[in-house]
Amino acid sequence: MKRRRNKSNILIDLTSLLDVVFIILLVVMCQLQETKNTYAAKEESIQQQENDFNELKKLYSDQIESLGSVSDYISYITVNAQYDEDLVTRHITILNSDKQSEIPEIPQLKGLRVSDGYDELNKYLSTYVAENPERVVVLSFNEDDEDILYRDEKAIKEIFTQLSSEYPNIREK
Repeated sequence: MKRRRNKSNILIDLTSLLDVVFIILLVVMCQLQETKNTYAAKEESIQQQENDFNELKKLYSDQIESLGSVSDYISYITVNAQYDEDLVTRHITILNSDKQSEIPEIPQLKGLRVSDGYDELNKYLSTYVAENPERVVVLSFNEDDEDILYRDEKAIKEIFTQLSSEYPNIREK
């Protein structure tokens, strides 16, 4: 028979186990401190970015407000000439950024009435420019568009050129 040894006499040395536990605890505490420092730096960076954003937002708002007043000095007039499917009837539409200006109804360019439409357009543009000498008037139209006939494009260009030579506050686009 085998003899049993008494295991109660075994002595376990916990010193090395405690050393390992304290080293792990030290590493965890250092990592925690480093994480706190990283988050503090990131929070400071985010705060700086938020301040920069607020400054840019204020600058942008100021620029938007000043653009609202630009319309007091500049008018954009767009002339759109297009034809119907029949290629005989053509329409001239005027768009003006100055909402207070009354835009006339241009007669259809058809048959013998073609010159009436051009005369009405010339009359409106010259009257508007003469009544608003303090404004810069930018004139544009659907040039090189497939919906405009060459003769309409040429006639409108001539009107723009004539007005540009008469009034110094006109810019063609």
